[in-house]
Amino acid sequence: MSTQQTRPPGWLSKSHKHGPSWLRQVRLRFLRWRAAIHRNPQASFVYKWCVGTVGGIVIAGGLLLVPLPGPGWLIVFLGVAIIASEFTWARDLLLWGRALLHRWTQWLGRSHWIVRVLVAGATCAFVLMVVWGVLRLIGLPDWVPDQFVPGWLGFE
Repeated sequence: MSTQQTRPPGWLSKSHKHGPSWLRQVRLRFLRWRAAIHRNPQASFVYKWCVGTVGGIVIAGGLLLVPLPGPGWLIVFLGVAIIASEFTWARDLLLWGRALLHRWTQWLGRSHWIVRVLVAGATCAFVLMVVWGVLRLIGLPDWVPDQFVPGWLGFE
C-alpha cells in the first residue's frame, strides 16, 4: 500500500508541490495546526463553530449583494467554500454549485450567438432595473447634474 492511499484527502496531495516554497510551507503549517485542533474535541467544536459563523456572515453579505451590481454570487460561493472546509454537507453543496455553473457555461458556450446576446441583454436589463430601483429608493446623489437625468426616468 502506498503512502498516497493512507493519507487523508487534501493532506499532502500532489497539489502541495506546486507554487512558491513559502506558500507550501504556510499551507503545511496550517494543515498541521488544523489537525492538532481536531485532535481536541472541545477545540474542534469551537473551531467548527467559528468557521460556520464566519462562513454564514460571508454568505449573508453575499446574498444582500446578489440583486445589486457586483460579485454577489461570487461572495456567496466564497462563504460556502469557507464552510465547506469543515462541513461535508457544504462541500457537497459547493461541488453541486460548481457542476451547475460548469454546465451553464458549457451550454451557453454551445448556444447560438443570438441566445448569448439575449442572455447578456436580459442580465444588463436586470442590473439596470435594480440600479434604477435603488436610486428611486434612496434618491439621486447631489453630485449628479440635473441636465443628465431624463424626465422619463421618474427622478424629479
